[in-house]
Amino acid sequence: DYTAYDPAGRDLQPFVDLVDTHGPDAILDAVSQLAEETHADVTVSTAHKAKGREWPAVRIGKDFPQPKDTDPGAPAASQPPEVSDLDARLAYVAVTRARNRLDLGGLAWTASAQQVEGE
Repeated sequence: DYTAYDPAGRDLQPFVDLVDTHGPDAILDAVSQLAEETHADVTVSTAHKAKGREWPAVRIGKDFPQPKDTDPGAPAASQPPEVSDLDARLAYVAVTRARNRLDLGGLAWTASAQQVEGE
């Protein structure tokens, strides 16, 4: 009920669905088969937890949605979207974790915003 009715619990809904679908024993079995990070081919991390760390290659997830234009009546390309300072700092942390290769993924929209600013 907490995940369905309390806005603070909505982030937990995917986990509740996972347990409801597969059961706790299957979840625990899957987790027990995970490799230690030093032996893993892939590390999944939040940008917050990635602070101070680096990997050879980084792919940015879909956690950074493109902000809405500040003026709904203006043409989309006429102004770059505003981004909060907190979101900008978090995006900076995320993109600076890559040593050799960066896939912008969920931040790909920033490339078009930079073009608008540079025009």
